[in-house]
Amino acid sequence: MTDEFRKPGRSFAAASTLAAILLGVLVFAGCGGEEPAPTASVQSFTEIREEARGQTVRWWMFGGDARINEYVDEQVIPAAERRGVNLIRIPITDTAEAVQRVAAQRRAGKTGGGRVDLIWINGENFAAGKEAGLWLEDWSEGLPNSKLVDFEDPSINLDLAVPIVGQEAPWSRAAFIYAISPSAVPEPPASFEDLLAWAKENPGRFSYPAPPDFTGTSFVKQVVIEMGEDRAFEYLRELQPLMWSEGERFPASEAELNELFANGQVDFAMSFNPNFISTAVEKGQFPESTRPLLLEGGALVNTSYVTIPADASSTAGAQVVADLLLAPGLQAVKADPAGLGIPSVLDRTRLDQRQLALFAGDESSPYLLEDFGDTKTELPAERVAPLEERWKREILSGG
Repeated sequence: MTDEFRKPGRSFAAASTLAAILLGVLVFAGCGGEEPAPTASVQSFTEIREEARGQTVRWWMFGGDARINEYVDEQVIPAAERRGVNLIRIPITDTAEAVQRVAAQRRAGKTGGGRVDLIWINGENFAAGKEAGLWLEDWSEGLPNSKLVDFEDPSINLDLAVPIVGQEAPWSRAAFIYAISPSAVPEPPASFEDLLAWAKENPGRFSYPAPPDFTGTSFVKQVVIEMGEDRAFEYLRELQPLMWSEGERFPASEAELNELFANGQVDFAMSFNPNFISTAVEKGQFPESTRPLLLEGGALVNTSYVTIPADASSTAGAQVVADLLLAPGLQAVKADPAGLGIPSVLDRTRLDQRQLALFAGDESSPYLLEDFGDTKTELPAERVAPLEERWKREILSGG
């Protein structure tokens, strides 16, 4: 997905620093110097709301997407104010910055008073912090609006294959979809094997960004999920000479692939932003005839979460904010294709008619899918870098 919809990540340098800090936390804990990670106190949510009044919640979150920042500033912050909570958005360029802050305080032996109350977290950082005992436990499924979430859904209860076990609350969805021009692809492929057959009949008309671009890696991951790794790389090698530029060059990014599609040089585009077609049509980049497509009967999906550090100063306020992020009204505003167009994490079968009516606008666009079919669960985070290295070795370098 483009940077604005990609789950917040971390650089190699930040990852190395974070790993060192977390190792120190684990060693400190192993020496008996750490209290067990706190769990949410047994309170009714009415009591939590009362405790939250007057609290300041510092939400550390990726700040590089102007539209998400606007959504938080114009929708979430006023909603929190109505609950008596002063929500402050702390923009960061890398989620690891927030996790490092929490880990450093824990390493210093402090278990309260932390200045990080809520984090928009990604799977790798969540897993590392979970192992180090950094997160508040047993709170997310107790939020009133959590009853509207299907926590049995693996795309919800697993964050890159790591069980969330009450330590994260979902707030946004993303889905990997394709764009086609019906005039160029009148009989769209339904599977990767169909895509290969189409490419044989239409050489040079398909491409995908080169990993480690997030979109290119996502395409490779979906092939691996469907076929298994070894067969997937056989498939990618077979597909390569049939691609744009005979597979000797790859687009460097999703944006470059979009330009190739917009200029009629390829007949497919792809993104983890399920609203990318609507946005491109609105800007005049894609033709109005562009339509969304799923392969293999369903989209690769992932979920964005928030977590609360165990040492947060305002755990009650953070829970109130996390609950607000799941409120049908705020979820519907975020899902509106005229705005962000980010799919809701709510299970619509659990919504009443009034709540369902809030989402009426997100089903009225020919550029959006009504559902994502038989959704595919993400690969574990630790498999991604090895897949990217294998792709460079066997596809890019022809090894």
